[in-house]
Amino acid sequence: MDSDLGPDGMDEQGSSPIQAIVNAVDTIDYVAKSNQGVGVRELARALRLTRGTASRVLYSLYFCGLLRRDETQSRYVLGSKILELASGHLRSLSIGEVARRHMADLSLESGETVFLGILDRDHVTIVDRIDSTQPLRMASELGVREPAYCTALGKILMADLSDEACRRLLEGQQFEPHTAKTLRSKDEVLARIDEARERGWALDDEEFFEGVRCIAAAIRDHDGRVVAAVSVAGPRFRLHDDRLQTMARRVRAAAAAISRDLGYAPKMMRERRAPA
Repeated sequence: MDSDLGPDGMDEQGSSPIQAIVNAVDTIDYVAKSNQGVGVRELARALRLTRGTASRVLYSLYFCGLLRRDETQSRYVLGSKILELASGHLRSLSIGEVARRHMADLSLESGETVFLGILDRDHVTIVDRIDSTQPLRMASELGVREPAYCTALGKILMADLSDEACRRLLEGQQFEPHTAKTLRSKDEVLARIDEARERGWALDDEEFFEGVRCIAAAIRDHDGRVVAAVSVAGPRFRLHDDRLQTMARRVRAAAAAISRDLGYAPKMMRERRAPA
């Protein structure tokens, strides 16, 4: 067990301002990944610090409220100040602002138009768009609402809901035949939503606009909730069968990058949901 800690009697290793900050950041990162809390000896070994330096860093972070100390074991865990800072940062994030850089990258990689959408009951609202540079490209006005049942964005957003919630959303849906490939029944839509859940992306296969395909993946926030989706849309002759899997991987990668920037950590979500 480590002895009680304080700022006195510490050695001067790593005492420069820059090194002190690096040590503090590394310590917070290490403590955040520990399930048992961290003591001086363990931190010194892990970060290759002297015990004096490790003690000083832990005490300083504790003094600032960034760490909390278990007095019975002299081990440190994340403090409430960390949560306050993280919550304030996450509240300041705009999905559109976070997503736009990744959307631009995706549009450049794919050569197609990229959309950002959110679920609005049984419709999807388009909240942002990065246009393709191709002469023939998809275009949709911002703020337009499109039926969820026949769009890739809608299907991947509904995939996060339970079957019962999906059924409720689809109650009374007219299933208007926008094209010859438009899904015509609730059961057909639910089957496509199941497919989207299994593979992590959804496809609009000329269901809303004839000759146009769309691939979408979901975006999660720091709580693991699906809050939006990103998609690539283009003519079928460019988004042909041989290109679908590659494009789906790119769309999923963009959605994952946006989710990470919104604070989503898949490993932490799994641990949080694991039974005690």
